[in-house]
Amino acid sequence: MSVTLKDLIHEFAPDPAAAAPADEVAAPAPGYDGATALVVRDFLDAIEALSAVLEEESACLAAGMLDRLEAYAHRKAAMAEQLENAALRARDEGIRLPDDLRAMTLERIDRLDRAVSVNASGLVALRKAVLTINRNLLLALEKASSDGTYARDGQARRPVELSASGLNTTL
Repeated sequence: MSVTLKDLIHEFAPDPAAAAPADEVAAPAPGYDGATALVVRDFLDAIEALSAVLEEESACLAAGMLDRLEAYAHRKAAMAEQLENAALRARDEGIRLPDDLRAMTLERIDRLDRAVSVNASGLVALRKAVLTINRNLLLALEKASSDGTYARDGQARRPVELSASGLNTTL
């Protein structure tokens, strides 16, 4: 096959679409290659895994199973690190998501956001409960250590003022 001048000049080159048989319909290119698909899959899997851990921890908090909180903290840290690594790798490779993957990713990010909100509210409620119990214990200990005398302002005098850090103080 020889190349003619007409083939070299863009305006005269045969139309590649006209040269292809009409029976063959080319499959649309997905817009990303295999390496990109792996990075996106890792990112989406990390989002799913972190969402699942957060939802599981929230269910345990609601059920009052607090003995597993430390294990959940370690799992959440590992999943967050995995998610961060996947996001950094995607950014370093300059990955731009096509519309279909963008929609799927946004759905999963919304689920993660909801899981984070529910989990955070459960943990905040638990923290408030612990602080309330701590405050009530401190007041009870201070009242028990009072010598029954009062200051000029009418407040009970206590030989020791306790604080959360001084909870282990012997009275």
